[in-house]
Amino acid sequence: MGKAAGYTYKNYPGLRLVVRDDLVSLYSEQEWQDFCRSLFEKTAPVHLRKQTSAKEIFTLRLPPQEQGMSCLVKKYKSRGLVKITKNFFRGSRAFHEFHSARAIDERGIPTAVPLLAAERMKWGCVYESLLVLPFISAACELKDFFLDQQNTCSRAWSGAERRHIVYSFGRLTAKIFQSGIYQNDYSLNNFLIRAEEGSHTIYFIDFERAAIKKRITALDQSELLAKLNRVGPEVTVKDRLRFLRGYLETATFSSKKLSPYARELQNATLAMIKRDLQRGRLTSIYTSGAYEKFRTAEIRGMHKSGYWLEEITKKLAALPREVKQAAVTMSCGSDERSMIVARMERGKAESMWAAINALKLAGLPLEMPHIYAETEKSGFLLLQIPEGGMFPAPEAISRKAGPGTMKVIEAHFPEELKKIFFLYRMLKSRPER
Repeated sequence: MGKAAGYTYKNYPGLRLVVRDDLVSLYSEQEWQDFCRSLFEKTAPVHLRKQTSAKEIFTLRLPPQEQGMSCLVKKYKSRGLVKITKNFFRGSRAFHEFHSARAIDERGIPTAVPLLAAERMKWGCVYESLLVLPFISAACELKDFFLDQQNTCSRAWSGAERRHIVYSFGRLTAKIFQSGIYQNDYSLNNFLIRAEEGSHTIYFIDFERAAIKKRITALDQSELLAKLNRVGPEVTVKDRLRFLRGYLETATFSSKKLSPYARELQNATLAMIKRDLQRGRLTSIYTSGAYEKFRTAEIRGMHKSGYWLEEITKKLAALPREVKQAAVTMSCGSDERSMIVARMERGKAESMWAAINALKLAGLPLEMPHIYAETEKSGFLLLQIPEGGMFPAPEAISRKAGPGTMKVIEAHFPEELKKIFFLYRMLKSRPER
């Protein structure tokens, strides 16, 4: 487990705990045990923010009264012998994040410094672990700042402030790399931004895949920048260059020139998107935190958060086999959405989803389908019908993308572009319900 300055370690029957020194006096020994078990069993008053089969994220107050500080809890379950064995040799996910977060803070990178971490033990092995962090309030994801110009986060900043944020994010990225912090999936959703004292602070918040190294090579840095650059037309060329300017002015290999390095990075990004597509990658900055995977004995796929798997299964099962395209309504949270269902051969919906995902990252101005599903006999894509009732024609999509972007996409993804444009020609006519 390893010692950490400023933290106290406690061992209880079936429970290991490390807690920040200034918090130790909050509870007695028995109360700390009871509190940690209440987090593992969720008997404490919590607000659930995300849940999967292996991870839960929720907020609470510590101590759990109105005056207690607002905290974020990340709880992990180790399912199966292999993962439990990994915990034995490598340590639990929560304790890995605990040590990563402390190391990031020690290197002067703004982050949420851990309050405590705990492991639940059985027969000497960790089968559950959790990390408690201070909740960074009044902040928004950097992803939302860049991708949604109409949201509250983006509109809170003036044009000059926005340009400074983009530039400072480049400088922060260089500092992260110089500090030996390697985040294998470096992307916009690893960060929060918050207005502070007339300026702003960008917080590094995702430690799950972070590692601390002696040195991040120039090649590794370029690869991580290419991962970050996997984002569509919402991020303008000017903002990409502004970010790179801040990065190169701070990076250790500052001899690189902006324009040649920008072209080098674009080529590396396109090559990475192609590799992702060949591997069948289905996720991206557009699906992270917004979509959920599902799998049952009868159906598998992904849906935008808010839809109900039971309704998806029921609506698709009710479609006659001969129907290739149909209009349906589906509930998404408290809203009713008008959707087009496109039926395909088995396996084709997943490959179409992957193609749309990849070309959107390459700059094609498309909306992601809300749902894809694969059954034993068919595949289905479900797309929300635009307000005007008609999907854009391929020619309109090309005009919106611009000749430069289309030239790049046609050169790198010709077959995927043909498939997508064929789909959109089919979607031009809105079918009767």
